[in-house]
Amino acid sequence: MDAVRRRRMVRSFTDEPVAPEVVERILDTARRGPSAGYSQGVEFVVVTDEATRLELAGEGEEMLAKVGMKNFVAQARVHIVICVSAEMYKSRYRESDKMAVVGDTTEDELWHTPYWFTDGGAAQMLLLLAAVNEGVAAAFIGPQPALLRRLLGIPADYHPIGVALLGHEAPDAKQYGDVSARKRVRRPLDEVVHRGRW
Repeated sequence: MDAVRRRRMVRSFTDEPVAPEVVERILDTARRGPSAGYSQGVEFVVVTDEATRLELAGEGEEMLAKVGMKNFVAQARVHIVICVSAEMYKSRYRESDKMAVVGDTTEDELWHTPYWFTDGGAAQMLLLLAAVNEGVAAAFIGPQPALLRRLLGIPADYHPIGVALLGHEAPDAKQYGDVSARKRVRRPLDEVVHRGRW
């Protein structure tokens, strides 16, 4: 619960590197998330090369400047692209043990909820919580699939769901905190939980 309470998106990082063994422990935790059918269709691309990180960060530079923010994406010393493969899930559910259960189910019915995205989100949250546990600051940004594919060679059958940024929190990070969270309060539990029925 301590890690959950301390988790937040950090938008200003120092230039201090993140130790490789810390990154490995964070990734090891992230890969342990739930996986439909134990398909394990979530993979990660770790980017530490400065030139590549700056190229990935360049796309958002103008947008961040418009809202008065530094390019925190460029500051983060580690970028971890979280990728999911629908095909790994679909092929897993074509195996005999799964066909015995879902054999009469159409593809549309079976994948009404695309569980590769569910599992990718679980991996993302584990990664963010593991970063807190390791004393590392983190943020998450939405993907730019074409750029990520071009720069990182991500195969066509993998979908990048976003990029986790890791680094050490800069002293001025609080001033760049989540603007939305400052303007909106968290909805209370009794407003988001429906007991028995909606």
